[in-house]
Order: sequence, then structure tokens, then C-alpha cells
Amino acid sequence: MNKKNNLNTFLYAIGALFLSALFFSCDTEYIDKVNSVPGDVIKVSGYTHIESFIIKDTENNAISAALTTDNIVVTWSNYMALPATIKPEIVLGTDAVISPASGQEVPFKDGTVYTVTSKAGTKKQYTLKIDLRQKEPKAWNYNGGDVLSKGALLKMTNDAQTNAISDLWLNINETRVYFVSATDQTEYTAETVYVGSGETTGPFNTYGIYYFLPENIAVGMYDMRIKNGAYTLQNASVENRFKIEIIEPVNFSATLYGSPATKQIGETLEIRGALLNTTTSVEMYDSSNSAVIYPVEIVSLTPYRAVLKIPAGTPAGIYNRMRFRRGTSSTLTAYTVTVK
Repeated sequence: MNKKNNLNTFLYAIGALFLSALFFSCDTEYIDKVNSVPGDVIKVSGYTHIESFIIKDTENNAISAALTTDNIVVTWSNYMALPATIKPEIVLGTDAVISPASGQEVPFKDGTVYTVTSKAGTKKQYTLKIDLRQKEPKAWNYNGGDVLSKGALLKMTNDAQTNAISDLWLNINETRVYFVSATDQTEYTAETVYVGSGETTGPFNTYGIYYFLPENIAVGMYDMRIKNGAYTLQNASVENRFKIEIIEPVNFSATLYGSPATKQIGETLEIRGALLNTTTSVEMYDSSNSAVIYPVEIVSLTPYRAVLKIPAGTPAGIYNRMRFRRGTSSTLTAYTVTVK
């Protein structure tokens, strides 16, 4: 009798364990929800998982994210330009919804949060993470003695063997050019205006990084450093660090940064350069008809910036020359403005 009772007890325990396992295995799939009829229940979906998360790169190729318990991980190679936003195609479990929705444009950066809500009302959050596979960029080497003038459009490119830089992550938001003072180790961050493989028009004609020195940087000796993604680059020759001399400009200049530009009557444009506050007048013309010139209104001047306005009465057209007059002296540039 005791044996029979023990057997029944054992079978009951096994059965209860089986039912318990069955209940908990289904808990994430279906959840009881009270119906409008008292005592009645219905089964509704409790799925809160993401089945797939696909984005497109700049060449419209599909990239599938890896999905973990809490994260959406996108592997991204540094040779591909990193878009500011993405519109992912998202597939969910049965009857689930997600916010932001599939196809909605969101920032492409670490920390973007997605919330999945099941039909039963349960929620789960997933955080977007970018797994950057970056090749270490090549630093440069020089013999020292470089002199950099404030106001000039400067560059670190691969157009010369002694000044070569390569394998950059071509992303301006992930690039910082800065200078460390030899005197007191103070850091000054430059204004990076272009990181890329070069353009057919304008001043960015070669692969590399283009920047302006900060206007508040003191004259003196510095070491130049570039943070690009996960890497910080500096002169490969340790003995030649802190040998860049930064000086105030001694000659007038107007850079081609911002050219070509398209403006309408009354709109302004900003010219960058050196000693621009010595400008007394500005005019522009088309080189194919240089005898016909049109004045440009000066709005404001500083040593490194000139704000100009296209005045009323300027005919629509393309003007590919701009002349800056300073009393009896003048400087001609190929700055191009299309007036609409």
C-alpha cells in the first residue's frame, strides 16, 4: 500500500513538474487575459522579441543587425561613410508593435532605444549599438619646422610622401584635429570642415582632413594630433613632436572654403581667410566678361571672416571671380557664386 501511494505521489510530482514547465515555456508566447464574460479567458500574444532588423548602407546594400537579449548590434566598417540617420526594416513576433516604428527615420548612433509592446501589453526595450570595425589609420612623419598661419584653410592629406595620411574613417563627426601647446600642454581644437576622399569642385581636392586653426589659439610651438574614431594619431617621429609653429597671418588671403555657393538677392555668404578686416570693397564678375563687374555689400569684417551680401540689382548668373580691394591693393580669387 505504501509502495502504491509512493508511486502515485511520484507520478503526481512528475505530472505537476511537466505542467509547470509547459506553463512557463509558453509564458512568453501567450498570456491569459480576462474577457468581457466573467470567468472566461482568452489567450493573447505575449511576444516582445525582434525577429530581424535590417538597414541600408550608403550604396543601398542591406545590413542585418545581430540581436541579443537587450541590444541591436550593427557591425559597421570604417571604410563606409556613417549615415546620420537610418530607416530600419523591422520584423517582429506575432501581433507585436515597436516604437520607433519600422521604416521610421532615427539617429544612427549608440543609445537609440526601441520599445517592443506585445498584444498582451508587456514591453521590452532594445538599445542600438554600433560595432565599428576600424582599421588603424596611418600617421604621418615630418622633419619639423612646419609653420601654420591662422586664417588659412589647412589640410592633412596623402598628396605628399612626407605628409601622408591614410586609412581614415571618413566621418567628420568622428574626427577631431587639435593642437597641444609645448609651453603648458593646453589643448586647442581646430574647426574641422571636411573629411573625405576629395571632390571635383571646391577646395577639397585631395583625400584627407581639412581644417581651420581656432581663432583663440596663441602663437607658439605645438604638437598636432588627430583623433579619428578609436585612434589618436600624431607625428610618427617622437623627436619631431612639438615643432609646429603657429603664427598670426602676415599676408591677406581669402580661401575658397564655401565655393561654389548659390545665393539669392539679399542673402549673405561668409568668406574665410586672413586680414579680411583690411578689406575696403568687394566685387564679383564672370571671367568670360571681366569688363562687367558687380559690387558686393560688406556686412561685417573680422581678421578671419567677412560676411558679404548679394545686393539688389545683381543679375542672375554665375560669377566665378571675386576681387577684394584694400585701398590701392587687391586680391583676386576663383570664389564662385551662382545668383538665382
